[in-house]
Amino acid sequence: MLENKEYTLCGGTFFTLLLQARKQRTAARKNAVGEKDGLNDSEVLEGLIRVAFPDYISPAGRSIRTHTSSYKACRLSANEYLPFDKEELIHTFDREIKKTFSSPLQRMCQFSSSFIDEKNMGSWLVRAILDTISRDPSITDEIFYVDQNGHPMDKNHMFTAQNIDLQPFLLGIWHFILLNRADNTVGATTIESWHDRPTVKRARRKFNSEVGKNWDNNVSVHIIQVDGSVSDNQKDSIRSRKVLVDKRSSNFELDWAVRRKMRSPQDEYRAYLKNTREKYNKLKTLLYNDAPVEFYNFYICNNIEQRIYIKKNRYQTKIIENSTAQLLHECSNFILISGTGGLGKSMMMRHLLLDSIEHFDEFGKIPIFIPLKDYSDSYDSLLDYIFEKFEGLGGSKKLNDLSKLLSHGSCLLLFDGLDEIKSDCRKKFEHDLEFFADKYTDNMFVISSRPAGAFISLHRFTVLNLCPFTKEQALSLIDKLDFRPDEPAIKANFRNELDNTLFRTHMEFTENPLLLTIMLMTYEQFAEIPSKMHIFYREAYITLSQKHDASKGAYKRVLKTGLTADRFADYFAEFCARSYRDEKFEFTDLLFDQYFNSLHERTKEQHRVTASDFRDDIVENMCLMFYENGKYHFTHRSFQEYFCALYFSKQKDKTLKAIGDFFENKNRRHYSDQTFNMLYDMIPEKIEEYIFSPFLQSLFEMCDAENGYWTFLEKLYPTLSYESGETNLLIDNEPNSFIYNAIIRIQDIAATLDFDELPQEDEYLLDEWVYLDSDYKSPEFESGTLINKDDVPWEYEEYFGEPEVIGRYYEIDIEAILRKPEKHEDTIHLLESDDFPIRAEFLAVRAYMQELIDKEQTIGDDLFDLFQ
Repeated sequence: MLENKEYTLCGGTFFTLLLQARKQRTAARKNAVGEKDGLNDSEVLEGLIRVAFPDYISPAGRSIRTHTSSYKACRLSANEYLPFDKEELIHTFDREIKKTFSSPLQRMCQFSSSFIDEKNMGSWLVRAILDTISRDPSITDEIFYVDQNGHPMDKNHMFTAQNIDLQPFLLGIWHFILLNRADNTVGATTIESWHDRPTVKRARRKFNSEVGKNWDNNVSVHIIQVDGSVSDNQKDSIRSRKVLVDKRSSNFELDWAVRRKMRSPQDEYRAYLKNTREKYNKLKTLLYNDAPVEFYNFYICNNIEQRIYIKKNRYQTKIIENSTAQLLHECSNFILISGTGGLGKSMMMRHLLLDSIEHFDEFGKIPIFIPLKDYSDSYDSLLDYIFEKFEGLGGSKKLNDLSKLLSHGSCLLLFDGLDEIKSDCRKKFEHDLEFFADKYTDNMFVISSRPAGAFISLHRFTVLNLCPFTKEQALSLIDKLDFRPDEPAIKANFRNELDNTLFRTHMEFTENPLLLTIMLMTYEQFAEIPSKMHIFYREAYITLSQKHDASKGAYKRVLKTGLTADRFADYFAEFCARSYRDEKFEFTDLLFDQYFNSLHERTKEQHRVTASDFRDDIVENMCLMFYENGKYHFTHRSFQEYFCALYFSKQKDKTLKAIGDFFENKNRRHYSDQTFNMLYDMIPEKIEEYIFSPFLQSLFEMCDAENGYWTFLEKLYPTLSYESGETNLLIDNEPNSFIYNAIIRIQDIAATLDFDELPQEDEYLLDEWVYLDSDYKSPEFESGTLINKDDVPWEYEEYFGEPEVIGRYYEIDIEAILRKPEKHEDTIHLLESDDFPIRAEFLAVRAYMQELIDKEQTIGDDLFDLFQ
C-alpha cells in the first residue's frame, strides 16, 4: 500500500503502535465465554494512563470502550474518562520525570511487562516510533527524556543512538506527548494511512503499514530491569482496577476473599446499618405530626408496573407486588421509579432501604439513602455527595473506603427525588451520574422521580411505574391509620363509604396515599369530597387549621402570630410562591427568616408578626411543615404547589402574563407538578384571556409571517423521535413549550403519534438495539441483555456473529428535511397531510385560539353584556 510521507506523533498514533506490539490475545472464543486476558484496548489505555497518573481509577462501565476507540482513532483528545487535559496532573508527572525519574520508570516497566511483547515486538516498536518522529515535520528541537537516567536528548541524538532501552524510551515518548500534543486529532490522517478501509459494515479496520520496518539506522533495543521485585499487587495496579476479575489470575482467591469481606461488612458497617435503620424507621406525617411513628405501622406498599415489549408498539404489563430491592434487581441493576406527587415514591424508597437492611445477609448490598433535594453544583463530584450521606450515618470517615465498596459492587444506591434537583443543576447531575454509573456499574441504582418526559438522558435505566392504590390497598391504609380513636365511628363510616362508592367516584384522590389520608382528615367536617384538586386542598387547610384532640374533638387553633386562618393562608401563600420560584423546598432558620422578611403581606398587618412565631405556627399548629435535621421541610410539596397557585390567582390581571412567562421559561421544572393546573382551575377565564390567548396569537402570527405549519414544527416539535421494534427507550414527543403543552392537555387535543406510520428509513436511523446470546458470558453484560448495537463487544461478534437487530430508534430533524426537501418528499407529504396527528393538533389549537378571540369580543352595550 502507498504510505503518506508525513506522519504525526500523538497519543492516538503512539497508542496504536503500542497495541500492535502488545502480547498475544486470548482467543475470541475464550473471551466470549467470560475468560478475560486483561489485554483489551481499554485495559491497555488505562494502564498507560496510570503510568503518568498512578492514582487514576478506571470506570467500571462500558463507556470507556467507546472513548478508547475514539482516542485510538484520533477523534478524541480528552474528557472526564481520559484526563489528558488536566494541567495539574500533567504538571505533577512532568516534575516527577525531571526530579524522580525512577518512580515513573518503574511504572512504565510494570506497564511494559504486563502488556507489551517485549522480546518479539520491542525492537519493532522502538523503530516504528522513531520512524514516525522522523516523518513528523512539527517536531524540530523538542526534548525527549528517553535515557535510562532521565537525561534529555533531541530527536537527532535519538536517531543516531546505537543502544536504546525500551521502557525509558516509551516513558519519554509518553511524557513528550502529554506535554506537547494536547490536540490528539492531529494524528487522524496518520491513523487512516496505517489501516485498510473495511469492506464489510462494522468490520474492524486492519493495521497494514510498513512503519518501522524500513528504519535504516542500526539500533539495539534492550529490556531493563528496575531495582526491586515487582509484586503481583503492583502488576495488578497497572492493569484495570475494575471489578472484573480474571479467574485464571494468581490473585483470584485474594479478590474473591475481598468480595466476601465486602459482603460481610466489618462492625463499622454494621453500625452504619443500625444508624440508618434508626433514622429512617420512624417519621412524622401529616396525620402523625406530634411524634414520629414506626414506619411499618402505617405503610402500605404500592404495586410496581413494568412494561414488557411484545412486538411493534405493543407491550404487556407485569405487576410486581410487595416490591423489594431483590425483586427489582431481577428487572435491572438500574431502576427508575416514576410516580406522580403523593403517590408514595419517597415512602417506597424508604421501604426499599429498610427492607434491604433487614435482609442484608441475603441480598448482600449496603444501602445508601441519597435525598437529591440537597444536591447542588457546589459538590466536586457525585461521589463526594454520596460520601457525605454515607459518612453522616457512621459509614466511614475515609472516602477511599466508600470507593472500595463501590468498586466491588457492594452498594444499593437509593437516589430519592430526581425531580427535586434545581433545574440549573439537573444537567450536571445527569452528567455526573452517567460517569459515576460507568465507573461503578456493578452496584444497584434506584432513582425515584415524578414523571419527567421520556427520561431519555437516563438511557440505561429501566423505568418502572409506581401504581396507584388498588381498592384493597386503600382500605388497608385506612385500617392501619390511627385516626380519632376517641370517635371510631368517623373512620368506620369513611371506610364504609370508601368501600361502597368513594373509591370509584373519586379515584383521583382515593388511589393516592397522601390525598386519601387528607380525605379521611376532612371527612369529619365536610362529609363530602370535592372534585377539583384546589378545592380539596382548600378544605384540607381548613381542617388543618383546627386542632384535633382525642377528648375534645375539633376546635379553633390559637396561633402565636395572632393571625386568623385566612390571613395566615395569605402569608403562607406568598412564602410558598417565593420559595417555589427559587426552587427551595427546605429551609435553615436563616433562610426561613430571609423569606419571611421579604413578604409583602407583612406590611398589611397592624401588629408585628415575627418570623419565629410564624415558623412555630407552621410547624406546631398548622402542620404544614416539619423540622428535621436542622431544616424545615414541607409536609408534602403539593402544599407548596397549592399555596403558590393560590397566591398567583390573587394577583392583578396585568401580572398574569408575567406569571405565564415564569412557567414558560422554567418548563423543565414545572412539567412534573400541579401548580399551573390548579391555577387554571382557580381562574380559568383569566388564564385563557391573559396567558393562553396572547401566547397563541403571538405563536400563529410568527408562523403566518414565516413558513406557516413548518415554522410551528420547527419551534415546538423540532425533532420527532420514534422507535420500531424493541428498544430501552421511552419516547414522548413533548412540545418545546410549557404553556403550549398545558393548552393541548387541558383542551385534550394533544397528538399521539403512531410510530408504524412514520418512515423507517436509514437516513432517519440513529440507533439499533440487539439482544446478546444467552450463552454469552461477560461481567459487563447479563446474558440475554438488550443493548445498543454500538456497545456490542468485538469478541462477541467474532464468536457469535453479528446479532440480529430487534429495535431501531429514529429521529426526523425538521430543519434538516426542509434544507433538502427534494430528498424528503414522501416524509414532507406525510407530515403536512391533515390527518397527520401533529397537523391535526395544529389545526385544533388554531381553532381554539379563534374561540378565545371571539369570546373576548363584547357584544352590545347593555351593562350585562360586559359580564361574560
